[in-house]
Amino acid sequence: MHHRHLKRERCNRYRPALLFTTFSIVQLALHLLALVDSPDLRLLMPHLVAWTHDLLLLSIVLICCRLALSGLPSKLRSRTELVTLPIIAITILPLSLYPQMLREYLSFPINIFSATPASTSALLTSYLGLSRLFPLIAASASLLLAMLMPPLPIWHERLKRPLSALWTIIIATGLLTLSRSPHPVVNSLKEELSSALWHERREVPELHPATQWPDSAPLSSSSVSSLNGTLRAGHVYLIVLEGVSSDQFEKTLSAKRSVFLGRIAKHARYFDRYYTTNLDSYTSLIAMLTSEQVPYRAYTDTGLYENVNRAPNLVRSFNAAGFHTLFISTYDDQPFIPVRHEWSSIMHRQDLPAWKTWVSVESSRMESATEDRAALSTIAALPRQHDRTFILHELAYGHTTEWRAKTGIPQLAYYDTYLNELLELLMGQATWQKSLLVIVSDHGDRASAESTGSYRVPLLIVGPGVEPGRDHALRSHLDLQHIIASVMTSRNIPQPREDAILVGSTGRWIYGLIDAGGNHLMVDDHSGKVLASRGGINPLVVQDRFQKIINHFSRRFDPKRQ
Repeated sequence: MHHRHLKRERCNRYRPALLFTTFSIVQLALHLLALVDSPDLRLLMPHLVAWTHDLLLLSIVLICCRLALSGLPSKLRSRTELVTLPIIAITILPLSLYPQMLREYLSFPINIFSATPASTSALLTSYLGLSRLFPLIAASASLLLAMLMPPLPIWHERLKRPLSALWTIIIATGLLTLSRSPHPVVNSLKEELSSALWHERREVPELHPATQWPDSAPLSSSSVSSLNGTLRAGHVYLIVLEGVSSDQFEKTLSAKRSVFLGRIAKHARYFDRYYTTNLDSYTSLIAMLTSEQVPYRAYTDTGLYENVNRAPNLVRSFNAAGFHTLFISTYDDQPFIPVRHEWSSIMHRQDLPAWKTWVSVESSRMESATEDRAALSTIAALPRQHDRTFILHELAYGHTTEWRAKTGIPQLAYYDTYLNELLELLMGQATWQKSLLVIVSDHGDRASAESTGSYRVPLLIVGPGVEPGRDHALRSHLDLQHIIASVMTSRNIPQPREDAILVGSTGRWIYGLIDAGGNHLMVDDHSGKVLASRGGINPLVVQDRFQKIINHFSRRFDPKRQ
């Protein structure tokens, strides 16, 4: 009896080591599989460093658990460990999901502790897809096996010293690389700890859900431009670049370096103080088409603003003017289509001929797409079927860095080729003289939401009869449909804005304002801190104005009022 008790005690002593070893092997395998799936040697070190931080996190948890239980009697400690180890195993299981997303995380780091139930649901259903939960299943099976498998004390004793030495090296590496960690949990913990340790008084109050207003409150209507009368173009192409700031566009696609811009310079007008409203694609597209500012992060809860898609919009105006309207995307599935019910037709990659002959990316459900040039033949053919067409092509190339890794082609170099080929097709079938190209970016760098440079995006209007030059007035996505209407109808262009409201990305709740003089202020709602400012703008005034925008938007589009 005593012998069995000693044997059980010794086996239980080895279970944490067996759990640690199993987790180490499984996580390393997942990191290496992610690296092989997206062959980019630049990701080798981030994956390896992140793996050391996986082990560092588990080591901290196991050590804290051991210290907490050290004061208990031997028999009680042994039984308690049998309960706590499965709990620890379940706690670390979510770490198996992130290796496949490490590339995207490095491009767009977020604080995972700021996630909401709605954004988590969107991540699992729309972004990852259920098939991407396989690592979680594999890790669960492996850790369960480790918990049930009888330990091998003799084998462990022989390897105790070399394994301890290896563990020391790995943990030391993890500690030395903490300052520049590529690990989403480590970075989020650092941000939360920093906020707690250096807690300071908020500079602005926290935003709150929209105030409930009486049903009798008057509601203003959306501003929409009419396309009645003689129009200067019968075919309008709205080409939406992915995540390109004006700084990038102006530096890379200058007339000297761009074949496309060199060809159309005499028929192009560039807007150099044009701003996005949001740093998320969906809400930016909504602003372009409806002239409505969505004062929310796009993917936290789409139900807060989905009804804005029913507002008067540019697509409805084109439909009323006799245009065939098409939304086209080379994504396998695009769940976030602005004013979805207004389009004459919607096309995804499965609707395109011979799309399988083009380069594709399949890193996740949301990123599954074929390169944008696969849609050009379909876009160019539409004018042969309809006298008037309005086409919005939301480009996919560049949405993930895997495109560059797979093709070796920089994003803007690819766009230059795409635009040049589109121009060739339009000229080749004599459509060019009746065409208008509107080239705009949805937003800039989502990872730098505190910088106003991330919100300044290119707008280039190209076509026969377009007055060449530059427009230096402050404008935003809210003006786009009016700018297009003014070019189409020869009406005066909209008056410049006095200021523009800016909303950050889903990853971080940041908002702010920039005025016509370049003065600006950006606020982090989580901490209540002013992240960037110029010109002495009062942060309390900006917060109050933004809160009123939320209230007003909710009064008009809250689904509870419909």
